[in-house]
Amino acid sequence: MSVTFRGHAPAHDVNRLHRTLATLTECRLLAAVTGAANVLATYWLRDIGAVQQRETAACAHLPALRITERVLGTRTVKRMGHLLDGAGRRTGVRPIRPW
Repeated sequence: MSVTFRGHAPAHDVNRLHRTLATLTECRLLAAVTGAANVLATYWLRDIGAVQQRETAACAHLPALRITERVLGTRTVKRMGHLLDGAGRRTGVRPIRPW
């Protein structure tokens, strides 16, 4: 499953926050964005119980981080051209043609 966290960190902590979160193997996307929630992080996790564990660990390492929103994706049919079965295993490829 995937989870995307939106959060806020003071501007002077954002670079350190990204360096720390980027070391986690589950982390698939990290971005500094505009607005009140200036941090966006997406993780691929094995189960829903790992969502709370990941959030707790991130906030323990980075006390200035405040998570403001969590978005859960329970099933992803296709990831970057890889077709997945119900168990999340790759069954084939469909080339992506963005243009």
